[in-house]
Amino acid sequence: MFKATRSEEEGELRALEERLAMPAAGDTPAVLASLLAPEFREFGRSGRIFDRAAALEELVRHERPRVVLENFKATVIAREVILVTYLSRSAPGARSKPPALRSSVWCRRKDRWQLVFHQGTPGPAERQQKCIDSDST
Repeated sequence: MFKATRSEEEGELRALEERLAMPAAGDTPAVLASLLAPEFREFGRSGRIFDRAAALEELVRHERPRVVLENFKATVIAREVILVTYLSRSAPGARSKPPALRSSVWCRRKDRWQLVFHQGTPGPAERQQKCIDSDST
């Protein structure tokens, strides 16, 4: 059985986060559903709570702006369980959204990753973000 390195897992999870943030035109509801665990739950940036069905409805219903994931970090919290955290920032445009701090819990099941929990929190103002970035260097 192939065992991925931590950097490979981080890259794989980053790609999955980007896929959920910006579903491709060819991503069917079934493909997106395979990424969400049956018990999936989300606390949205808006304050809304989503179960798996509601999250899937949002994913397939809305066109999404291009999103950049900054300060992406993956932390192993248990065997086959990884917490990812990052700041999401929309590209400028008509559908642009304010920055958000995001965290996700991914579990590896049957040799594939599934998202169990996601939370979006309003991100810091641009000026505050510069302070955060300078503190982390």
